[in-house]
Amino acid sequence: MSAAALLDRLDGVVRYGEGRWRARCPVCDSRRDALAITETDDGVVLLHCFRNQCAAVDIAGAVGLDASALFPPRIEGVHATKPVKRRFKAAQVLSAVNLELIEVLIIVGAILRRGSVTSTEYERLKISVRRVSLAEGATHER
Repeated sequence: MSAAALLDRLDGVVRYGEGRWRARCPVCDSRRDALAITETDDGVVLLHCFRNQCAAVDIAGAVGLDASALFPPRIEGVHATKPVKRRFKAAQVLSAVNLELIEVLIIVGAILRRGSVTSTEYERLKISVRRVSLAEGATHER
């Protein structure tokens, strides 16, 4: 199910961005937009009631849906979904890159003292380089 089927059954729906809405919670009958609805990239519908912390299963049931409707249909023979690429705030990425660069400095210092690198240090350097390279596309601005 997409979020649209749920949204059609809720009152006071307001869109707050791509795949994000607020509405009245049908369980606690909130007067304001206490229910947050988010549809993830992989089709999962997330629900959160800020007023009374109503359970997602209760929210779905209150509008005549089974909780399984909050998840994309299963494909026979497929047990896992494709991983979703997570996006992080720039400060989070910079912090992670900083830790990787400290690791690199420690290993380079050991190389300078000994004049060589161990296979373990070399493998760790490759991991750090890969992580720093991946960090370039991991940010989003809000």
